Amino acid sequence: MSPTSPRPSIAEKLPGINESHDLEAQIQGNGGSKFISSPDISSRPFIDKQEKSSILQKFLSYTPPGSLELKSTSWLDGVRGVAALGVYIFHAMGPWASLVSAWHADSNQNNIFQLPLIRTIFVSGGAAVAVFFALSGYVLTHKSLKWMRSGQRNNIYPAVASSMFRRGFRLYIPPMVLTFCEMIATRFGVSPPLNFTFVAEATLLAQFIDWLSDMNQFINPFHTFQRSMQGILIHPKYDAVLWTIPIEFWGSFVVYTLLLLLARVPSNRLRMFLVAVYACFSLRLGSWNLFCFSSGMLIADFNLSQEESNTVPSPDKPSRFRLIWTTVFAVAFYAAGFPTLVYEEAKRNPMPGFELLRAITPTSWNLEDQSRFIWSLSGVALLVSISQLPIKSLFETDFCQYLGKISFSLYLIHEFALILFGLRFQEFLIAITGIAPKSGTLVYWIVCAVWFWVFTVIVWALAAQAEKWVDAPSVRFARGLERRCLKLYKSLR
Repeated sequence: MSPTSPRPSIAEKLPGINESHDLEAQIQGNGGSKFISSPDISSRPFIDKQEKSSILQKFLSYTPPGSLELKSTSWLDGVRGVAALGVYIFHAMGPWASLVSAWHADSNQNNIFQLPLIRTIFVSGGAAVAVFFALSGYVLTHKSLKWMRSGQRNNIYPAVASSMFRRGFRLYIPPMVLTFCEMIATRFGVSPPLNFTFVAEATLLAQFIDWLSDMNQFINPFHTFQRSMQGILIHPKYDAVLWTIPIEFWGSFVVYTLLLLLARVPSNRLRMFLVAVYACFSLRLGSWNLFCFSSGMLIADFNLSQEESNTVPSPDKPSRFRLIWTTVFAVAFYAAGFPTLVYEEAKRNPMPGFELLRAITPTSWNLEDQSRFIWSLSGVALLVSISQLPIKSLFETDFCQYLGKISFSLYLIHEFALILFGLRFQEFLIAITGIAPKSGTLVYWIVCAVWFWVFTVIVWALAAQAEKWVDAPSVRFARGLERRCLKLYKSLR
């Protein structure tokens, strides 16, 4: 992850911050669009109705239709939101069905959700993380690439320096708050998400010290550098899902470095060629994450070149290559559901619908999970094909923009919520209905649907509040700290 994905408040510029220092205005949030509340909009009748009816809507932080001001990059936030939804569905469905293996991989793998194409909706977490990382590569470099093309290269250096300073605070403060809450929850017998071997400490103080030790390994760049650059997962003890954060951090620094190194390259085509070579070289070495980040940078440059030559595809101006891009999207969507190969039996068992993809997957490359070769190609192909097709407008809808707004917080808290109350709610529904666990009957799936929608409303509301009270303040803190450091530096000169 980045799935590396990876918020509207981030786009809102604070007083005193120069726009050239705001490379991250689009990252991990609704940076391509703003929710506005101008007098003409607030006076509309539908807002009065919503104000009367909606404590829940306020808790969800869902903005009324018509209050969204879209920008040219708003679709990126929608893509991020849908990718986060894919990760959420993947984990939320885990307690109800075993979907990771391919359909008919063995006699127990016969769920319809495991079929090719269908499984992309329910089991595409790996490809979604690749989309996150490609999106990060795109949005972190988009503005600087635009400056390169317009001859404003001197703007790049202070902007990249500013982003490098703030990046760690922006990425690590929300996970630290989350894992601190998970540390406290262990005192009440709640095991951390996905950590089945966790043993709580004897006292709260000992638990706090243990948390500090785990956070040191999670954040310490000397500990995370080698594994993160290789795309190897580092699972924090208190929330294993956060493995994407160190990878996102180092992937960000890689594309920042590429910007600095390539800022003076006079030819746009040469720069794009060099980034493409770096991306391919990274994948060949097994650094699938760096492939995704640098590919996102390349896609941003490609889209900017289309804007310069006025060849950006639009619904009114069909592209000559629309059929090709539609095919790319369809194949990438299908490949996003490719099953994991991390288990040895997955390399030997049948894999109906995916035998060809498994055959072309390089098994000798230095990848922790060979499936990341397919997932990375799929994530990058999805992003570039969406940028070329009319479906891009679907990601500019209010719902997708809302998902983009809460995507980072949703990603952070959903597994904790599942352990904290989701599994207990599932047990309650199963007990009162008397259905057998994992039975797969019609009643079983009806109960699953009821659980899913109730759980989703609660988790999304919590994610919206986390975005408001944790995520957005962490961005403001990083910017405020940067201002103070610059002020101190100027006073010492």
